[in-house]
Amino acid sequence: MKVVEWDRKENIRKYIIDALEIDPKFSFDKENEDIFFLYNGKKLYGYAVFILNDTAKLKKIFISSKLRNNGYGTFLLKYIINWITRKNFDSLIITNHKKMNNFLEKQRFIKTEDGYILNNLREVKRQEKNMLYLSKFAICINIVLAVLKIVAGKIFYSMSLLSDGLNSLSDLITNVLVIVGLKVGSNPEDKEHPFGHGKIESVFSVIIGTFIMITAFELIKDNFSKLTSFSNENNVNITLIPIVITVLAILIKIFQLTFMKKKAKKYNNALINSLLADYNTDIVISSSVLFGLLLSRIHPIFDTIVGFIVSIYIIKSGYELIKENSLILMDSQDDELIEKIRSEILRFEEIENAHDFRMTTSGKDIYMFVDVRMDKNKTIEEAHDITNKISKKIKHKYKNIKRLLIHIEPVYEDD
Repeated sequence: MKVVEWDRKENIRKYIIDALEIDPKFSFDKENEDIFFLYNGKKLYGYAVFILNDTAKLKKIFISSKLRNNGYGTFLLKYIINWITRKNFDSLIITNHKKMNNFLEKQRFIKTEDGYILNNLREVKRQEKNMLYLSKFAICINIVLAVLKIVAGKIFYSMSLLSDGLNSLSDLITNVLVIVGLKVGSNPEDKEHPFGHGKIESVFSVIIGTFIMITAFELIKDNFSKLTSFSNENNVNITLIPIVITVLAILIKIFQLTFMKKKAKKYNNALINSLLADYNTDIVISSSVLFGLLLSRIHPIFDTIVGFIVSIYIIKSGYELIKENSLILMDSQDDELIEKIRSEILRFEEIENAHDFRMTTSGKDIYMFVDVRMDKNKTIEEAHDITNKISKKIKHKYKNIKRLLIHIEPVYEDD
């Protein structure tokens, strides 16, 4: 299955012949309109005609009558939405929709006086751009911090400061993973990935947590080695410089956390949330290192003890990160959200019962499935209208629920 865009340079005659075979009413103004063709091999399945001026307007979307209700129209429409979004159009307008109401509402189009409109198409791209900027900013910060801490830790024989530096180095690796995860996770739904690519965020978050834990175990090993071979020649050389470096690192991390929280507060993204949690940990770690350096004036062993504590704290943070995102990957159910949705559904008097809820999460999007029981005497059209109202109401109230699929079961008189 592929979508072919007419680029105005290619001879369109062949495509027009194919289009007329599946739609005798086909018409196209090649001077003022653009067109996409949906092909499966050499066979044309459908087409879409639209006009691009100050706004993007979909004039017609057509699927061969024998092939309808098989997802081809949805596939073509999503391709168009992604295409015009890349062209920096922020909305898509449809006026000549005729009997496409339900089809369009499933794709989150909003009904207007003249037809339907899908707004804020560039918001996802804006989010992706901002989050990539935040990640690149974090990389620069962590390069500076890692170099400062590791060099100072080596020069002044401070295991706690060296541990903190290696933690910043692992943060640098995780920031690179975040960028890769954001790039892949932002790809839209397609035929092979009907729930989108959002789960990649959780996959990379698990990898980040693993890196954090591996780093921590290495630090424990180094601290234990120093503790067992403790001697005066390896004593921490406490001067003002390592203390100043540690204080500077704390201030930089506080600034970084505040800055990123402010920039990312509008986005519920697993990778960015992982980074923010990691920055909170970094501030605690660096504060502990500062405390250890000050205590080392009393006895150098305190530096190694703080190194142990820091390492254990890092392991805890990595474990929590892995646990949280592993639950997402295993499609663990959010019981609190499910109960809220159940209550919303049961407010419709036509619904006797709602049960067997299932949900899967992909990035920020939630896909939910539920069985409901309804009077057996309802017509198919009536039942469809009721479930459509339920779905629209819930998706409007809970923005992260991208799709709610409702399976209807009949209620008989003797139930």
